[in-house]
Amino acid sequence: MTIGKLLCVYLLLINLLTFIVFGLDKAKASTHSWRIPEKTLLLLSFTGGFPSGWIAMLLFRHKIKDFSFLPYMILLTLSWLIGIIVFLRLNS
Repeated sequence: MTIGKLLCVYLLLINLLTFIVFGLDKAKASTHSWRIPEKTLLLLSFTGGFPSGWIAMLLFRHKIKDFSFLPYMILLTLSWLIGIIVFLRLNS
């Protein structure tokens, strides 16, 4: 398996996991149960799960108005996008 295929599999799995964890946290919030720490949600997003993090936030209407969480999601998304642009420019 090539590096590109491994990277695609990794990104697919981390996004699936991120989506599931965001959904679990929303379910726990609805039942006032023990919550998944925001650091965990941000770490999953930082390690490549930011697209599904945003999808889950919008789909589940979760953490959208949390002004202590939202700036971190925006910053890490911008970091990823800048990194992708730099990587593509260096390899073109």
